[in-house]
Amino acid sequence: MLDFIIFILSTIGATFIIVFFYIFKWLRDFMKKISPNFLGKLFSCPACMGFWNGLLVRYIQTIHYELDINIILYGFIGSFVCYLTYLLIKPLMDKYD
Repeated sequence: MLDFIIFILSTIGATFIIVFFYIFKWLRDFMKKISPNFLGKLFSCPACMGFWNGLLVRYIQTIHYELDINIILYGFIGSFVCYLTYLLIKPLMDKYD
């Protein structure tokens, strides 16, 4: 069950990082320049990128026993949890600023 929770949260975090966050803006812009109709749309669609990230996260989960790269999954989870927390407390921050 814990592996499934890690899978879900990691996939969401990785998708948010690639599709929405500034850190991969350069990659999204580059993909739009290379192929606006395919790669450009792929890197801006949460459902499409979520599919590919799901495959990647599951692959990382299957090989993490041989290599200690499970830490990447926790980075994805941390990103998602922090962003979700930010969205939850942002209205309070705006209200009292």
